[in-house]
Amino acid sequence: MKINVYLHFLNTNHTLYNAVKKAEQDGHLLTEEARRAALHLRIDFEKGGIHLPSGKLDRVNQLNMDAHKLCREYGENIINDPGYVDIFPASRIPRQIQHLLKPIYRLTSGVSKESLGSYEDEQEEGFRIMTEPRTLFSVLQLTPDEQVRKMAYLKGNSVPHANHEVLDKLINSRHELAQIMGCKSYAEFVMQLNMASSPEVVVSFLLEMSNMVKEKADEEFNTIRNLKRDVCGQRCVDLEPWDEAYYTTMMKSSAYSLDSAVVASYFSLPQCIEGLKLLVKSLFGARFDSVPMAPGESWHPDVLKMCIHHPEEGDLGFLYLDLFSRKGKYPGCATFAIKGGRKISETEYQLPVMALVFNFSRSHDSSIVRLNHGELETLFHEFGHALHALLSRTDYQHFAGTRVALDFAETPSNLFEYYARDYRVLKKFARHYSTGEVIPEKLVKSLNGARDMFAATELQRQIFYSLVDQTLFGEQLSVPRDTNSIVAHLKRQHSNEKHVEGTHMHIRFSHFLTYGAGYYSYLYAKCFAATIWKKLCQEDPLSPTTGTLLRTKLLQYGGAKEPADLLTDLVGDGIVRYHNGGIVPDVTSCLEEMKLLDDKNRHIGK
Repeated sequence: MKINVYLHFLNTNHTLYNAVKKAEQDGHLLTEEARRAALHLRIDFEKGGIHLPSGKLDRVNQLNMDAHKLCREYGENIINDPGYVDIFPASRIPRQIQHLLKPIYRLTSGVSKESLGSYEDEQEEGFRIMTEPRTLFSVLQLTPDEQVRKMAYLKGNSVPHANHEVLDKLINSRHELAQIMGCKSYAEFVMQLNMASSPEVVVSFLLEMSNMVKEKADEEFNTIRNLKRDVCGQRCVDLEPWDEAYYTTMMKSSAYSLDSAVVASYFSLPQCIEGLKLLVKSLFGARFDSVPMAPGESWHPDVLKMCIHHPEEGDLGFLYLDLFSRKGKYPGCATFAIKGGRKISETEYQLPVMALVFNFSRSHDSSIVRLNHGELETLFHEFGHALHALLSRTDYQHFAGTRVALDFAETPSNLFEYYARDYRVLKKFARHYSTGEVIPEKLVKSLNGARDMFAATELQRQIFYSLVDQTLFGEQLSVPRDTNSIVAHLKRQHSNEKHVEGTHMHIRFSHFLTYGAGYYSYLYAKCFAATIWKKLCQEDPLSPTTGTLLRTKLLQYGGAKEPADLLTDLVGDGIVRYHNGGIVPDVTSCLEEMKLLDDKNRHIGK
């Protein structure tokens, strides 16, 4: 909050604002990046309301501070009220997830062995399921007892209650702010510098995607429902929301004979870090090594400091790795910029400094941390963000690395996920933690096959989330609808999953705060990354030529050039489309990859 207050002070400083305006007007800015920096800085100032009369500016200041506080409160409520359900007896919980849960006991009356006919209390063991998202997902995936899954799902999707009020207040604050700034909605306000340029372009894109994916998603839903009916021996039973993860996991395991423990045995964390080193060396000809820290530099003993060093260019940037879960730590996986790169003089460059924060679990019975394949993808995803920052060489910090249009920011990170799935890459670092055996190609094919089995359902879910985000922060109706009815309506229209009364996924979906009206960016990135992979990387993903093109045509510019120009320069035509004054991705490569492109959809994707 202190940093936000200080940044707000800078963003409402008239001396700075007037200097930026003068620089723009005088026409003395010699480079395109300098002119772009002045424009973006001025727009940022004006988004803070600096150009408004004092009364309106005071209100904007108040609304911005209210929004910061509400976002923090929303996040704290999620952490402080994860919800829980108590399950008895303990045998209802499968052994492979019992280590995630807390053992609990209750007293039950039993017959005494010493004197039949008298009673004494006995202890019955059970488990408390804390229904925070990671534990809840494991329970839904692996628990055969439908009643346990149902109880966990209902609790996990109905807390924290306090966030109903917090989210309503945030929606109202953001809407009032947008209206003071002359916009119809908060979505319109935040999209001024985005590729999409308007909510209408985004919603049109999302509805188009929803139509393309519907038929395949319906097929997948029927397949899952039919499996449940076969297992239950009842032809009329319905597929409930707490069933999907369980039966899709069952089908994937059956189709591909996947054992999560076997998979994880090839992804010990030290070997996965070797995978990051491999990317840096193969693609960019540089080293990625641990370096010592000064006393007091680290915020925790677990933290590692890494440096990317090029044999000809020297140090390119520094990265802190904070890998393990611990109490009181930020709960997710994310990349944080500590220092942006910038040109100090003709001979001196301020090197970027980043931090990658994860919450990998240390196993109680093993000194070697092993990741599942999804965690490996997350590691590579976040490393993609870090490389975007560490390899950018912008003149101004304002454009360093990931400081780009929001609907472009996730593209490099999505691209690097492909490297975590490609056997040609994995065979170079994924080795069995005890035998040293290279990961078998058949296992990698199985992982990718299982991952793709219900791709349409997952894509449909992301479209639904994006539409909820656009609707919550879009134009407000004269008679406001409550958020519960908005979510329920959109779920019925754009998802096969039933809406269960009393559940409220939007009260613990923090992306609606951090990406307010911008969650669609993940779908943009998915499409852009699919095209880049297909056209540039797929043939030889680790070639220095590929790395040079990624670095010199994409990563090094950060936000200093228009994203559409960077993308087109990188792979040529066929990656972006111009639509109603905005830019949307060409979806062809993404849909081909997911086997969703039939003749009906082919002409729409371009």
